[in-house]
Amino acid sequence: MSEVVQIPALPLEELLRPFLMEGTGNTTNKVYRLLRQLIVEIRLLPGRALPEKEVAAILHVSKTPVREAIIRLSEEGLIKVVPQGGTFVATIEVQRYIEACFIRFRLEAGAAAEAAKRHTFEDLGRLELLLNQQIEAVESEDYTSFFELDESFHKAIFAAARLSGVWSFVNQAKGEIDRMRHLKMVFGVRRTGEVIDEHRAIVEAIGAASPDAAVAAMTRHLGSLESKITELSKDPKLWSYIESINATTTEKRRPRRSLT
Repeated sequence: MSEVVQIPALPLEELLRPFLMEGTGNTTNKVYRLLRQLIVEIRLLPGRALPEKEVAAILHVSKTPVREAIIRLSEEGLIKVVPQGGTFVATIEVQRYIEACFIRFRLEAGAAAEAAKRHTFEDLGRLELLLNQQIEAVESEDYTSFFELDESFHKAIFAAARLSGVWSFVNQAKGEIDRMRHLKMVFGVRRTGEVIDEHRAIVEAIGAASPDAAVAAMTRHLGSLESKITELSKDPKLWSYIESINATTTEKRRPRRSLT
């Protein structure tokens, strides 16, 4: 049996730094973005308790924005709220991952087709710039930046399609995809070279104003539901980690029994 990799569980005080909430938006949005980032990047581990009062105290905010952020994250499936049991980071669910892939496949293929029809020279320039920045990130082995640039690349395709608002829906739906991608990074599962080649093919198809070619390029890039399942099965350590997390956190999330 493959050895299970252990990811350290850092104290909340080391993860929830108030200065990380700097930027635009109201307090609820800032708390939401910070918690989501920490969950997606597997720094807040699956099964980790997130007491509203403690989170609020560390971030120097009231409990209301924390509660509202937790509600949003629970709607995305990233947090589990157990009545009389507490609030926990959700376990990594393969079924939810597959469902998120399905949503992403359909919407991104459509966006690629629309981008091929409606893009401007500025849109192409933006995509080319992001592609070159990804190449630089790989050369410097900056995989965090590579992930962020990947997000920006796909967001730019929706902008080129004049469907920027749809990206927000995709981004909300793909929380489990992002978490799985970061988990793969932890286990050293990377395909950066292939991603760059696939992104280049997408840009070329959009630049050629060929919707069919853009859809085909995006489909090759994102794969299929079957390919995602096969891809996961190729790394037993990844499966072992997911299974161990699910097994060890089930008890934590059970409602507390009344003593009366």
